[in-house]
Amino acid sequence: MASHPALIGDAETALESRTMSVRFAPAYNPARITGWQAGWRGLVCRARAQAANDNPGSTDGAEAPIRAFDPILAEALRHFAVHGLGAVDAALDEAASAAASGDSNAKDHWLAITHMFDRRRAVAAAVDSDLV
Repeated sequence: MASHPALIGDAETALESRTMSVRFAPAYNPARITGWQAGWRGLVCRARAQAANDNPGSTDGAEAPIRAFDPILAEALRHFAVHGLGAVDAALDEAASAAASGDSNAKDHWLAITHMFDRRRAVAAAVDSDLV
């Protein structure tokens, strides 16, 4: 440790031997602390297994039906894994090339993938004269 004019003799040695502890703690929240204590006593009921946004059709408290596997969602996720943030542009390019070649099924497929990422651009591309 570099010598400081204010530190002389034993004070400098004592300062070098001390270690500083760092504590990372969340902000104080009485509800969280109370909830933790209540959990230890068994006074907390079980939380819902699903997040609130997983049940879009449930407004009256009834459970929404479980959705089936969506292959377009799986394709969109794979497409995003390959193209990243440029996935929308790449999907629109694929839709345009499919429309240019006259393959309406492929065009609809790529527009559905685009719709998963950006609904407005998918609708705009669908009504665009190049893709209709």
